[in-house]
Amino acid sequence: MVLTAELIQSKLFNLYLAAHKLHLDTRSYSQHKALGELYEGLLGFTDSISEILMGYQGGKRIGKLMPESPAIYSLEAVDKLIEDVLSFSYELYEWAETKKYCDVENKAQDLSGLFASTKYKLTLS
Repeated sequence: MVLTAELIQSKLFNLYLAAHKLHLDTRSYSQHKALGELYEGLLGFTDSISEILMGYQGGKRIGKLMPESPAIYSLEAVDKLIEDVLSFSYELYEWAETKKYCDVENKAQDLSGLFASTKYKLTLS
């Protein structure tokens, strides 16, 4: 899939929504805390990356969102979310590199770090 600003923003919103829903639905305190940090971090990334993209595009607003329904809670859904964040962060990094959007590359690396930290914290239950 070729990334666009619309796909990037939509993916970030969808990851945030999925993390928030899983955070609310878990019965594990450690998962609740780890997923809470993940969704809060994703909200910040959604805002900052969207604003950076609009800046690189000369102020052009990003088009329509493509929302997805979040998965119903399960351990598999949590694992899939974590892998989706990692996969997306790398895809975003590579896309930004081709566009020479240096700050988006940096944000993608930070997003990967958020994934790694969350993955570790999920092992503490």
